[in-house]
Amino acid sequence: MAIYDPTTPAMFLTGETTQVIGLKQYEYIDNTQINFTGAFETYEITVTGISYQTIGTAETRSGVAKQYNGLDIKSGDWISTQNGHIVLNITRVIEKTSSSVKFEARDVDMIVYKTYANSIITIGDDIAFFQVSDNRVPMIVGTDVAEFFRVPLALDKIQGRFAAEEETERYRFEFTTPNTFIDKGDIVTVNKSNGQTVKYGSANASEIPIGVVIEKIMNNTVIYVKPFNTIVDNHTSPELLTGSAGDIYYAHPSNPGAMATTKYPGAMPLFLQIKDAEPTTVIASESDYLPTASDSLIINNITAFDGSVHLVPNTVGDFVSLINQTTSSHKVVASYIAEFASVSSVGTDSAVNVSAILVSNDGGSTYNGLTTTFSDGTNSVTVTLDENTGATLVPYPPAPAYLTYNSTLIAPILNTAFANAGVNLEASSSLPGNGAEPDTYGILTITATDPGASINITGTDLDKFGNTFVTAMGIPASTPASSSYLLKLTRADGGDILITGQGTYINRKGIASSSSGSAPILLMLEGADKEQETGVSVGVDKNQTVIATTTHDHFVTGIDIDYTPFADSEVIVKINGVEVNIGDGVTTEDCYFTDPTDVGFNTLGNAMVAKPMADVTAGDVLIWNVSYAGYQLDPSDDIDIVYDASSYDV
Repeated sequence: MAIYDPTTPAMFLTGETTQVIGLKQYEYIDNTQINFTGAFETYEITVTGISYQTIGTAETRSGVAKQYNGLDIKSGDWISTQNGHIVLNITRVIEKTSSSVKFEARDVDMIVYKTYANSIITIGDDIAFFQVSDNRVPMIVGTDVAEFFRVPLALDKIQGRFAAEEETERYRFEFTTPNTFIDKGDIVTVNKSNGQTVKYGSANASEIPIGVVIEKIMNNTVIYVKPFNTIVDNHTSPELLTGSAGDIYYAHPSNPGAMATTKYPGAMPLFLQIKDAEPTTVIASESDYLPTASDSLIINNITAFDGSVHLVPNTVGDFVSLINQTTSSHKVVASYIAEFASVSSVGTDSAVNVSAILVSNDGGSTYNGLTTTFSDGTNSVTVTLDENTGATLVPYPPAPAYLTYNSTLIAPILNTAFANAGVNLEASSSLPGNGAEPDTYGILTITATDPGASINITGTDLDKFGNTFVTAMGIPASTPASSSYLLKLTRADGGDILITGQGTYINRKGIASSSSGSAPILLMLEGADKEQETGVSVGVDKNQTVIATTTHDHFVTGIDIDYTPFADSEVIVKINGVEVNIGDGVTTEDCYFTDPTDVGFNTLGNAMVAKPMADVTAGDVLIWNVSYAGYQLDPSDDIDIVYDASSYDV
């Protein structure tokens, strides 16, 4: 979300690139391409020579009245080249001054690559920084716009990039893993139990549809939905949205103008929460980075650290504790990321130019397993990669009869071995690789899970290529133990993290303002009628058991009723499926209900106040009379309390 509202001027700044580094390559195979392209999805970019923008308000991030400069650039903003071809979203600001900024940016959905395949940002390119509105319309205004965009139709190209989304009135849902359960044309809603986007009508699905799926991309990790109603995705006070995906917000019963997830008679449903917040985060780019006595850190206008007042923290852990003392005010929680020893394979360092282990060169007629020992400096385990691991081996592209292990196959095998042997190491894999193109063998990374753990890979056994594990994968044999800690700031509700202060600590090493998160997403329920209260059968009080054998009359069973019965409706108690008599304000039946406060003052075996059936409420306790029922209850008996609860309660 953006901290600026429509009453403040849009930011438009320009500068020149001095460094461009590709970070993460596009790793998906979808209907737009058949193989890895080597194109980058994310970049690290440095822009200098940023001139200021004169405005008519003092409300800026930099603190310089009536002026935007490099300090006002934040994650969530966008950049463009002069020809309008390259439009990237800033995902993280690493460091910035009034005239320069280093940041990470993303080609969202690879639209730049798919539209202009050969367009890349190079050193010396002129770059513009701009913002988008809540409904993703680029806000490119100001006196410098015409001077910057000298290429004909450049602005039209930028407008068209965002209009492609706006034209279809679609909303983007992103998943961490491929969603193969939803197809184009499906009507979708939210699962009330886990908040996932699911087909309308499936188990636990909300009774309110969100819209219809019109597109799936990025290997099924992104779907676009045409919503049936207005979607609110940038709530100005996300901390007020206390529900979860699947909850309905109503007009607050006692606080005019507010809303809550509490149902009540005549409740007016206003919104369905269709997605939980995506937290806003700020992560230091340098380990053990701490402020000095000359620094201050102000988070969302609340002073979290002032070197003239607070003791300078000795460790990141100390700093975390100090920041969290004011969390209730600035709504940001500090923590740290522990980084221990880590090493990754490099395909070009491998003897075969990709990180691959060959175990058969005749299509599986014969095998030659490779045995290797892995140690964390204290514990070790020996692993054999052969035909018996259950992995489906990968044919080597130049020679399909060569069957190999790639990084994706190796990582889970190592993790199982590490866990079983108590080795403090963890393996992971990523695609594409960094060896010969196209490298589908990936990168194997081994990381220590303890600050005292080193990484040691030994063994003279050879694969069919004649390589050890180290030479086949292109990975170092030994990595010493190490530990470092990165400060992490998180705002769970997706609101902004505005960082200001004095000194040299802020706006360096990743400690900069962020709008990278998003508030909970709501679907407006326009025209919805007030919800009518009805009785709903509930099963929460079925299949219960007593706390002990009932040895006397007026025995406290330990069983209570979860909800207040709707409209004084009938309550039935069954023992092993057989209905028994309940005292209606009297203690001389098989059982009766009493207020839990009476239980605490009960003298063993004495009667308590029996509630009339019309007055039974949530939390009342079931009392058993052995002499009136004619038998004892014990923990093997099945007790059911059957009744209707209010639809507002369930």
